[in-house]
Amino acid sequence: MPILTLRYAQQMFKSLLALSIALFGLLVASGNVLDYGSNWQFVQHVLSMDSMEPWFNGQALQGRAITSVTLQKAAYALIILGEFVFGLLCAWGGGLMLSGTLTSCPERFTRGKAVFTLGCIPALLVWYTGFAVIGGEYFAMWANQWNGQMKAYTFTGFILLSLMFISQAESEQA
Repeated sequence: MPILTLRYAQQMFKSLLALSIALFGLLVASGNVLDYGSNWQFVQHVLSMDSMEPWFNGQALQGRAITSVTLQKAAYALIILGEFVFGLLCAWGGGLMLSGTLTSCPERFTRGKAVFTLGCIPALLVWYTGFAVIGGEYFAMWANQWNGQMKAYTFTGFILLSLMFISQAESEQA
């Protein structure tokens, strides 16, 4: 085991944070596969725009609705795929980071940070671009009874904050 230093502690924390984020992505994706119907309802109602709040009077926006079940299922499959890719890449990156920390191999740790960073891209695409931008604005999810915008912002915010922390250089202080 390497000597306990601030650098070692930071690397260990970053590794475990990356693995925790990976676990989140994998649990979300596997939950969507194992309990397909729960979130399928959410995706279907948002895309079809069939459960808008009674006060919503946006007929022009409702012309954007996707009512084709095939297209809705394709969108849901893309969401689940993005979640799995996110989880797997972050797990790979976190594993490399942990391995690099435990074996005092800075190159492996740095490579793990790069893989983790790539893993955050599908998370951003799913929860920010997919839910907040497309779902929230294009499909007016803000006026839908099935509104997941706050969860999307929460997930995106935590992942981006973690990415910023993990991307920072570790202390050189002994």
